[in-house]
Amino acid sequence: MSLSFNVRWTTGKYRQMSDGTYSIAVFPFLKTRDAVAIGELNFRPTADTSGLPPEQAKSVAEIASMLFLKDDLRIRSASYAVVPFVNLNSSSPEVTYLLNIQAVVAYLYASPHKIFGNLFLSSEHASMALFSPGRVSIHLVRPDFNVNPTQDRSDLSPDKAGNVPGYAGLYNFRHHFWVAPESRLYGPEPHLTLNHAQNLSSDLMLAVDQRHDYRALLQLLRKPETAMSLRIFTAIRWFNTANREANDDAAAIVNLAIAFESLLGLPRTEKTDRLIDAIALLLGRIPRLDVWARQFYDARSRVVHEGYAQQMHFIATDSHKDTEGQTYQPLLSYGRQIFQLCVGTLLVGSELAEEAGLEEKLVTNQERFEKICKTLADEKIQPCDRLVHIDSLVDAVERYRFIYESSLKLESMISAGCLAAKALVACDVSLTHEVRQRLEALVTAKRSNDHFDELKALEALDQMFRDDATPTETQYRIITRRVLQVVWGYVFPHYFWLKRSRST
Repeated sequence: MSLSFNVRWTTGKYRQMSDGTYSIAVFPFLKTRDAVAIGELNFRPTADTSGLPPEQAKSVAEIASMLFLKDDLRIRSASYAVVPFVNLNSSSPEVTYLLNIQAVVAYLYASPHKIFGNLFLSSEHASMALFSPGRVSIHLVRPDFNVNPTQDRSDLSPDKAGNVPGYAGLYNFRHHFWVAPESRLYGPEPHLTLNHAQNLSSDLMLAVDQRHDYRALLQLLRKPETAMSLRIFTAIRWFNTANREANDDAAAIVNLAIAFESLLGLPRTEKTDRLIDAIALLLGRIPRLDVWARQFYDARSRVVHEGYAQQMHFIATDSHKDTEGQTYQPLLSYGRQIFQLCVGTLLVGSELAEEAGLEEKLVTNQERFEKICKTLADEKIQPCDRLVHIDSLVDAVERYRFIYESSLKLESMISAGCLAAKALVACDVSLTHEVRQRLEALVTAKRSNDHFDELKALEALDQMFRDDATPTETQYRIITRRVLQVVWGYVFPHYFWLKRSRST
């Protein structure tokens, strides 16, 4: 079965899937001693297939046998995760999520040296290959034009359409490939060295323990997408692009500049001054930080407009004249460290704002009721799912119900109650006759300018809740009950005023 990201991928749990309903994500050049959770996925060493259905275990073993470093040197151990089927020909949320996971891992392994500023591992070391099992063309797996096989391989017996059992693949989210058992998959460059000490499980644990910003970045993979997270993931992908071994310094400076622009939201003009201001705002007025920023952006501009920059090193000076100072470390070395510090500051600030509930404090309950109504009226979503989707909104409404706001509309609140009642009636067939009757009375109540009949139906429901006449609660009933109670808490003074007015 294919799961969309409306349903989160379950960490560490492997689902029984038949052919064509799962894919396998692999870090060919990153080994792990133990299983490690990254976002919603669980990566394990390729030798560990315990608990997997036989079909998936077979796929992992076949894929592991295809991973080569160079020549006939097979990778002894890689890291993999079994995931619900991924359509490799579309930019789906699943592909984007895996792209973000790869970006975060590459970013953590890039961690510049504190003194020299050089990278621990290049972006190529965090290459990811996706494999989706199925039938693939024999001509793609074993082309026969202008090639000579160097060793004997078992014959593949294609079907009438010319297809054989194998895997469609996507390498680093850019290059499609097709393989079958006994195929070989090499790395993104001719000579990639493996690191002895690298161990994905312990490296991530160490990163989380030692740096709060790395911990916050990993946690971002478990949270719903926001404008901030989208900006951060985009920026670190450009940062990783700057860290490819295939780059020269000129290309790396341009890519790193794009990473800064993406992260800090720099305008099209006056980028140098805005870069200086943004970095100073995040990191403070550190002496010579503005000098580095000017030199860095000057080098970037020369590469973009002239094709090269003669000066790629930092000139240690307190003057804006680059000739007055000593040539020191590469501009890139500082840039990588400053970029990670800026990302860390934004992550920590975002986390503090989230913990303080700043975003929801800037939203009124009127806006929340409107959003509740929109969600509950969305017929593309199943009635029970609509109720689940509004749960967090109802939480916020309850928290801020005693805050004064000038434009809270009776119509919006009553509509929210009616739509919640309608959704529960549609999705819960086990409601008692009394509960269903009172909910339907609210749904079908006569509409009028003063909403009296709807308010009367709400009063009856509130009385029923007080008498605790409801059956055993379910998640959907609890959410509906909370909606109706919070609405009643707002509208009951108006209802009793109307009632007195009608009796006089």
